[in-house]
Amino acid sequence: MFLIRNVSPAVATSYAYVNPVVAVLLGTGLGGESLSAVEWMALGIIIMAVVLVTLGKYLFPAKPVVTPYQAEKP
Repeated sequence: MFLIRNVSPAVATSYAYVNPVVAVLLGTGLGGESLSAVEWMALGIIIMAVVLVTLGKYLFPAKPVVTPYQAEKP
């Protein structure tokens, strides 16, 4: 609940992407599991996507929307 109140929804739900990455890294580091090259590439893509979601508003700021002025008719 703290995250939902204090950060954007994209950041608050990023745990859903990060938890599997942590699990895979723990499995390869501590559990002796091995991954193929395709699996390592997929892991890298997931990490890059989480970084983009997290830093997206700083890297790609929203452009202001300008609406044309319309004078009221009498």
